[in-house]
Amino acid sequence: MERIRAGHEAVRRANRQEVVEDYVEAIDDLVMDRGEARVRDLATGFGISHVAVCSVVERLRRDGLVSSGQQEALRLTEKGRVIAERSRSRHAAVLAFLLALGLPPEIAEADAEGMEHHVGAESLEAFRQFVASRAKEGQPAPVPASPGPLAEDAAPRFARVRAAHANELTEDYVEAIDDMVRERGEARVGWLAERFGVAQVTVTRVVARLRRLGHVTSPPRRPLELSGEGRALAARSRERHQVVLGFLLFLGVPDEAAEIDAEGVEHHVSERTLARFAELAGPKAP
Repeated sequence: MERIRAGHEAVRRANRQEVVEDYVEAIDDLVMDRGEARVRDLATGFGISHVAVCSVVERLRRDGLVSSGQQEALRLTEKGRVIAERSRSRHAAVLAFLLALGLPPEIAEADAEGMEHHVGAESLEAFRQFVASRAKEGQPAPVPASPGPLAEDAAPRFARVRAAHANELTEDYVEAIDDMVRERGEARVGWLAERFGVAQVTVTRVVARLRRLGHVTSPPRRPLELSGEGRALAARSRERHQVVLGFLLFLGVPDEAAEIDAEGVEHHVSERTLARFAELAGPKAP
């Protein structure tokens, strides 16, 4: 239970940090490419509203990552530039790894956009070692220059990441409910709150959404029951998690780190990448 809770907390932490990292990297890239960064450029690049960008930029100012005023071109502080460079380096490492697996550049780039925020130090080191081993075997991966966070195809890539986040809670909760029914005979809101390490009111909101989506059929204040569609989604989510976990273990990532990272990575890999993971390591974790 502790490991499961730690995994979900790591995912929530990564999701909070993801926006910060993507924005500071985008601002840094715009300054290097165009000489300045403006809110309108970020809105266009990320495919979201001007108001949404202003809200994030204000958060970056509060966090000491942006030093410019509200009507000025955006400037990063030294702290912001450090985060941008670290984010850029991690993205490049994940992209190089996916290319070393033999994935097409467009798939590798799309998957790297989401995966990069959910791999810890142990997984990242395993990725680098894999790339190095392939190079020693005479199979260096062709690593194209990353198009950067605000390249021409950036908006669809970030829309894909946002869609993955929207599905993340749904998949995690239906899988947890299904697990509890299998293990305890029933699933309850309080047990889910304990499993995910969140408040019961948070779980209640998620369960209400699952009812609207047709995944949960039981009425409020009753043990939770999944619909056939909900059980099918839980099975797919469980299988994907096992493939990702098995692959990280295959790479030599320690058990605990692999379990934690798999919780986030599983939601950001395409079917093509998932199939490649299974091909190399087998579909099931040991």
